[in-house]
Amino acid sequence: MSLPDELFCVGQKAVIRKGDEVLILHDPDPSPGNIDLPGGKIQLGERNFVAAVQREVREETRLTIKVGRPFFTSYWEFADSSIHRNKGKKIFLVFYECVYVNGEVKISGEHDWYKWVTKKNFGQVFDSKNNVFNALTAYFNLF
Repeated sequence: MSLPDELFCVGQKAVIRKGDEVLILHDPDPSPGNIDLPGGKIQLGERNFVAAVQREVREETRLTIKVGRPFFTSYWEFADSSIHRNKGKKIFLVFYECVYVNGEVKISGEHDWYKWVTKKNFGQVFDSKNNVFNALTAYFNLF
């Protein structure tokens, strides 16, 4: 017996490397797992997924990046009780290796702070091991 089909949004996240650091963002939503990476959902009609990642990064950070290969996938479900705009949504996430090209970080209203972290110190900013923690662990294990 097969399970009923479920619909998921598809989200893309950019692990942006600048030297030996990567950029993390903080989502002010009080629910667990509020350390985030730049990125977002693919919009209706978007067919160029690389351009979609670049668009999201520009919107959230004002940075220009070079998008590399996808290296990690994950699933996230926003709780129905969340105050987040994605309340109740199920999102399949694809994480990409990206390289900083230029720009100065200026975060949008979706996040309230940012930090550049290294392989050595990134774990110190997490209060729980969420999908971003797992993606960064996988990323840093590539090197």
